[in-house]
Amino acid sequence: MRRYAFAYTALVIVPVACAVLIFAYSGWAGRTSGASGAVAQSPVARFLIAAVIVVIAAAVCGWAAQRVGQPKVVGELVAGLLLGPSALGALAPGLESALFPKVVLPHLDMLAQLGVIFFMFLVGMQTGHERLRENGARGVVIGHASIAVPFLGGILVAWSLYDRYSPPRADELAFALFIGLSFAITAFPVLARILQERKLINSRIGTTALAAAGIGDVTAWCLLAVIVALVQQASTVPAVLSLAAILAFTVLMLAVVRPLLARLLVRADGTTPPLIVSFGVPVCVLLSSAVATDLMGLHALFGAFLAGAVMPRREALLSELSAKLESLTLILLLPLFFVTIGLKTDVGAVTGGGLLICVGLVAVAVATKFLGAGLAARAVGFGRSDSLAVGSMMNCRGLTELVVLNIGYQLGILNGPLFTMFVLMTVVTTAMTGPLLMLLVKPAAAEPPHVPAARPA
Repeated sequence: MRRYAFAYTALVIVPVACAVLIFAYSGWAGRTSGASGAVAQSPVARFLIAAVIVVIAAAVCGWAAQRVGQPKVVGELVAGLLLGPSALGALAPGLESALFPKVVLPHLDMLAQLGVIFFMFLVGMQTGHERLRENGARGVVIGHASIAVPFLGGILVAWSLYDRYSPPRADELAFALFIGLSFAITAFPVLARILQERKLINSRIGTTALAAAGIGDVTAWCLLAVIVALVQQASTVPAVLSLAAILAFTVLMLAVVRPLLARLLVRADGTTPPLIVSFGVPVCVLLSSAVATDLMGLHALFGAFLAGAVMPRREALLSELSAKLESLTLILLLPLFFVTIGLKTDVGAVTGGGLLICVGLVAVAVATKFLGAGLAARAVGFGRSDSLAVGSMMNCRGLTELVVLNIGYQLGILNGPLFTMFVLMTVVTTAMTGPLLMLLVKPAAAEPPHVPAARPA
């Protein structure tokens, strides 16, 4: 079947896609008349052409990234950059505008946002409560240290960037807090996949790092909720009310919705519920939770993450639900998100002094993560090499950072050049994680799973 799929892709899909590109770029389709011309100019047709190009580019670049030892997300992000003004727009601006015309961009962005919502739901489901409890003390120390130190470093950097890079009417406090948060992010899902590829997922250092990343993710989303509330509301009182509403909603989801889901999704006799229940109910809860948090003045992503976190922790149910959602999300919707990021990112605009600032941002991001997470790991009993390994793991920012940066761009906290610099910082720090782990930790020498010692009576 793989041979058939490869042959069909190479001999059917690729030629058809090339033919479509020729018609779109040459303008021949525009010179036709009647119904055929209407079809060629149809927004639906243009959107489908763009979607085909995005999926193919993401698949090829993701495969190439994995071949050189990088996570797939790095290749998919590079695909987005290649299709945007940084590469395709600079080399062939007419082709870029033909592939991604303005009439298509709003539709791409809406589907991309839906993809991120489903992604955050998957992140919430993958945040293992057992792992957090087993490594709770270590995870809290390392996770919060890996946020606090970079957050402080980001605030110090924000003071030097505000006059030059802050958008018009950007609030100084919101700008400083958001820059600090941008340095503090760790991508839990990407880190989990890297550790799985390196066969470290069940080692003592791996489980501790995942617990720290999970705790850090939850903390970072809480900080982002505060920042979004401050930006969205005109004064402090509405922001406080918005945070109080989300806190009450969180309690409702944990105390009421979660037990109801546990009863509904798992029958009394332990059998699997019908597909309409096991799949339809979680999706409805996801979308309803996203709408609720969006109406409260926060972002819909908070509700999506919360909906994933309250899903019953039954392995069969989570595996089945993840398998159904990941196929559509990872193959189609998230690549669209990478392209929307790429279309906002113009690497060519970062020149001269901006390039030096970008290098400085990368240096501060790497140094503060290693300092915070590494020293915390050393303090809780890890050796020097393992502490450096923990620092490299927490330095992985991945897709989570891109989601946060996109929120900042939409809210007007980041302008175009600064957004580009942080996207480049995300690519560099994520790409560093795998090679650094290969140098610091050997899979064959990975420790057995950590079992917490029993407390003395």
